[in-house]
Amino acid sequence: MSVALTEQTAVEYILNSPLRESFFDGDADLSGAAITEGNVNLLFRVSSEATHKSVLIKQALPFAWRYPDFKMPVERQKIENGILEVEGRYCPTQTPKIYLYDEVNHILVIEYFGDHLVMREGLMQGNRYPRVAEDLGLFMARTLFYTSDLFLSSAEKKAMVPQFINPVLCKVQEDLVFTQPFIEHPNNRWSKPLSGIVQRIHADDFLRAEMFLLKERYMTHAQALLHNDLHTGSIMLNQTETKIVDPEFGFFGPIGHDIGSYLSNLVLSYAAQEWHRPDEAERAAYREWLLDLIRQTWRIFEAEWLSLWDNQGIGEWPSERFRLAYMRQLLQDTAGFGAAEGFRRVIGMAHVHDFWTIQDELVRARAESLAINALYGWALLRRGFTSIEDLLDVVKNARPDL
Repeated sequence: MSVALTEQTAVEYILNSPLRESFFDGDADLSGAAITEGNVNLLFRVSSEATHKSVLIKQALPFAWRYPDFKMPVERQKIENGILEVEGRYCPTQTPKIYLYDEVNHILVIEYFGDHLVMREGLMQGNRYPRVAEDLGLFMARTLFYTSDLFLSSAEKKAMVPQFINPVLCKVQEDLVFTQPFIEHPNNRWSKPLSGIVQRIHADDFLRAEMFLLKERYMTHAQALLHNDLHTGSIMLNQTETKIVDPEFGFFGPIGHDIGSYLSNLVLSYAAQEWHRPDEAERAAYREWLLDLIRQTWRIFEAEWLSLWDNQGIGEWPSERFRLAYMRQLLQDTAGFGAAEGFRRVIGMAHVHDFWTIQDELVRARAESLAINALYGWALLRRGFTSIEDLLDVVKNARPDL
């Protein structure tokens, strides 16, 4: 087992690596700072005041550093390195640069984004980002299409899938996203005023069956190489640039999971504006922007996906009816997987700052109940969805219960 880094040893690590010369121009006066935003890996920023340069060091330990009893494989760092390489090949402007990967010590050194904000925090502040719809739409279309059977030959795809087998972290998702929120389980937690709503969810076997169908699809449908943890907490951005980070959960799975996870986190932000934007007119305007962000992201994704299929597809799917059915299924999967991700963020184990920065429990629960009602609609009505407007209508018509 490798030794866990500290701020001091993180600096020493860089000084003893090729990056001292190649990145920091030989400067030996470096400083280190721990970053505590993540739950899973140790994170350090190492900086040079002389060159004004910084790198981010990620180290995988055999457990989640914030939850030491939660055992995790150190090989996740290898998975992340591999996925960043694939994403960087197809979307270099949205992918962090890799400076060094150390398989022995499970360390990854990547680009540091000092002038970027975590998207979730930016949405809580009411920021608007003019590039994010295009950046995310293109990122999802390209990374997913180029690792799918529509682009890769059968032999290429089957050779690539085992390189990203990620059983332990997939099992985390299978449990925390698709199982535990829909049954009584000690990992679940929620705002107390939601207790009656949660009881109804746990008693709703129709909803649970939908989630289990999605779980089975998640476990068996190796459509493309997923980021598999794509939400507003995995996006760093500013007004001119968007970077997608932390793909360590990645594996080959259903395409709709990545799209749905991201879009449903925008729905959570929509619901949380109940508190973050107390002025009614301001709240309505910002919610309309979030809805349009969902709309434009899907439209850009869809247009790019179809363009890639037309121009770079392998030509083994000569059926317009199949093409239409494929895209419709993708939209419906997006809604279903989005619902699963959203439910786990409200009544499961892994919650989000959008809601948990709201100190008034009743106000928080009111906002969360709005999210729950929108997610119910996505889960239960998804088989009838034919356009992104169907998903948006469900959100616009949702109301809080409390």
